[in-house]
Amino acid sequence: MALVIGAVGIYKAIESMASPALPILQGELGATRAEIAWVITGVLLTGPVVTPLVGRLGDIYDKRTVLLCVLSIVGVGTLTSALSFSMPMLIIGQLLQGFGLSTVPLAVGIMKETQSEQRLKFGNGLMVGAIYACTALAMLVAGPIADHLHYSALFWFPFVVLVAMIVLSWRLIPSCPPAAGGSTHIDFIGAALFGGGLAAFLVALTNAPDWGWTSAGFLGLVGLAVALLVTFVLAELKISEPLVDVRILGGRQVIAATVLMIVAGLVINIFFVSVPMQVQQPTSTGYGLGATGTTTSLILVPGVLIGTTAPVVSWIEKVAGTRLATLCGPGIMTAGFLCATQSAGSVGLTDVSMLCAGLGSGMAIAQAMNLVVAAVPTDRVGAFSGLNFVAKAIGSTSGAQVSASILSTDAAEAGQAPGWSAFNTVFLFGLAFTVMALVVGFFASTKRKTMEPESTSPRESARDAEGADDDIELEPRSSR
Repeated sequence: MALVIGAVGIYKAIESMASPALPILQGELGATRAEIAWVITGVLLTGPVVTPLVGRLGDIYDKRTVLLCVLSIVGVGTLTSALSFSMPMLIIGQLLQGFGLSTVPLAVGIMKETQSEQRLKFGNGLMVGAIYACTALAMLVAGPIADHLHYSALFWFPFVVLVAMIVLSWRLIPSCPPAAGGSTHIDFIGAALFGGGLAAFLVALTNAPDWGWTSAGFLGLVGLAVALLVTFVLAELKISEPLVDVRILGGRQVIAATVLMIVAGLVINIFFVSVPMQVQQPTSTGYGLGATGTTTSLILVPGVLIGTTAPVVSWIEKVAGTRLATLCGPGIMTAGFLCATQSAGSVGLTDVSMLCAGLGSGMAIAQAMNLVVAAVPTDRVGAFSGLNFVAKAIGSTSGAQVSASILSTDAAEAGQAPGWSAFNTVFLFGLAFTVMALVVGFFASTKRKTMEPESTSPRESARDAEGADDDIELEPRSSR
């Protein structure tokens, strides 16, 4: 459990390391604003495109082997970024690093093979906590590294840690082969349609603030994305072994999980974009705090670190039921936005709103993972867990780009501060989505599929079954 969660945490740290050093990278490599944006976009783009396919590979092959392959690809990408001497080389490295998002469904699948149901739920929450903790750590250390060392050190440090993780995973993670008799079909056509549709949509969102939300380029890419995704759904309905079983997507628990992930990603990025811009404005604006970069970090990092408490949602589900656990995350995020709308000039309310965003999004992600594990057939857990994080990536990109567009459009000139009404518009935009998540979560089904007994893991159950071969059969094997 520690190793697979650590693999996910390392990927999230790598994903966050380059952000504080973007101006340095731009100056060192002579990049334009559009080119330097791909340092972030490259990681965000590759992950959602490849994760459903990798998740499916984890369902039909040994998950340990697939995980080692993914970590190796991320390692090659990190090494490429560390050795880069031009923007194209750095972008290629970032694109390869994006494969790391697919460690999430593989980690969930390996934990499901080796842990009991209750330990799996705790592991899901712990994974979310590790994601937030590693993101916060990366944000804290990236600045000093970029200030005092060569920019390549931002990639050398995680590369060394990643190599150690690959060696430990190779030696200590047990083999997790698929169940006997399971399907081995890979829907490459579905993967191409789904990946192409997501790629078109994410590129459109990334470039929308520069192109304009009504530009021909933006609308054309969105239209292409819709066409490819509709074709994907129609194709998946007609084949017997689809990449994503869209019929299962219609289940209330799966819908609730998807909405939770989208909203969680959207909310945290709304705050990451708007809060720094708000608090660093002069106090003369009436809403700014005149904060320095260090003060801004002290506001943002606790909001990230509090996400490490996400495992508490599994305890809430055990004590109070699935529905309340599903409502906790969006409820806390809603409170955060309500505080944010009143936070003009207030350090306290700004801190509270950021803490609510971090805690609520962490709990929402952990509960979404629990919902998928409970509602999806065992041989599809990997694929659907990966799909959940694809939904989060779409929400994250949407939250960042829409927020940036609203705030930049409100400023007549590049150096002009946006008005408080623009910040309120951003907060109300996020509030609408958290309320929608509350409604969807309230009507989510609480029915769960049959699981292994909580006291044993799947491996233990298999050993028990072998030991009971000589016992008298009291009921048909299929009913157990």
